[in-house]
Amino acid sequence: MEWQWLVARASGFTAYVLVTLAVVFGLLLSQRWQSRRTWPRLVNEQLHQYTTLLAGVFTAIHGISVWIDPFTAFTLKEVLVPGVSHYRPLWMALGIISAYLGLAIVITGWLRPKIGYPWWRRLHYLTFVVWLLATLHGLGDGSDTRTVWAIAIYGLSSAAVVGLTIARLLRPAGRPRVAARPGWAAVAGLIALAMAGFAAAGPVRPGWNKIANNGHGSGGSVSAPATTVSVLAPYSAPFSGTVTEQGPNAQGLDTLDFHLQVQAGQYSVMTLVLQGQALPNNGVALTGSSVSLGTASTPGMFRGSLAQLNGGNFTAVVRGSRGALTLAGQIGLVGQNGVQGVLQVQPGAVQGGSRQGGGDDGGFGSDGGGGGF
Repeated sequence: MEWQWLVARASGFTAYVLVTLAVVFGLLLSQRWQSRRTWPRLVNEQLHQYTTLLAGVFTAIHGISVWIDPFTAFTLKEVLVPGVSHYRPLWMALGIISAYLGLAIVITGWLRPKIGYPWWRRLHYLTFVVWLLATLHGLGDGSDTRTVWAIAIYGLSSAAVVGLTIARLLRPAGRPRVAARPGWAAVAGLIALAMAGFAAAGPVRPGWNKIANNGHGSGGSVSAPATTVSVLAPYSAPFSGTVTEQGPNAQGLDTLDFHLQVQAGQYSVMTLVLQGQALPNNGVALTGSSVSLGTASTPGMFRGSLAQLNGGNFTAVVRGSRGALTLAGQIGLVGQNGVQGVLQVQPGAVQGGSRQGGGDDGGFGSDGGGGGF
């Protein structure tokens, strides 16, 4: 796995947690729940400003690391302009808009002496929009959304922000002339329920990649930039190898790990990792995948995931420093743990891939002979 993608994931979640803390500290300030002896108001204001600034720093790191990641191969325009990304354009757009609004809020803080407190306060309410868009961006675009720890982060963050918001609307502490707003509190609660329903029905279920990225529903479909490998001509080659099974893990998912030796061509080593729910026919309903292709000395020169899996036929897009390759082939079981098939390699990205999901949700399994999955 490329270090850029690790940095992108870590910085993205760090920025999200910091945005959540900034909103939480702001709500605590508005409610005036601080104790002068144990938690002075000055410390709370400093924490609010500091977490806001740190959130901006990690958002910038997140954007830069996503931009330079060789797998996604984003152009600068895709990172800066909402709606033009080839990868999950809607959910990428929400993240970009959230970042721009966050920057605007930071700027209004610096301009507060010039624009006055009333206008600063009105504009400061955009913080809730920043947090909401960041949450939707993370749920819809993140490759870790279905993990237990990511769900816990989103759940705890939502509970803290929505809970404090409702408390503020129902009992606006420190402001005796401000009436409670139960209607807006109900709206906040309904938004929280809608977000939970969206997450349960969409991003945390198998097949979300098809909705978000492969031309179904709001994800849109635009082919990834086809960076070609000029020194490589298309070729086909037989391969053979072994498959091992692990699992189930804590989430009830099994993993099939294929180690393949390609018997001709420029790249001789291929790995294919498939993860999903076990099926009665000794197969697995696919929920995630990863593919790598390289040489014996550098097995991970190209990395990606399945774009399609149908029985024993598969396609995948892999990317590396030399560009993109499209892999297609047929694979079948031989004996207990053996596999064999034919691999077709051609330069360029025929269709976009994904780091998670992206395959056939119908599952795959042995047919008892040398057949398909």
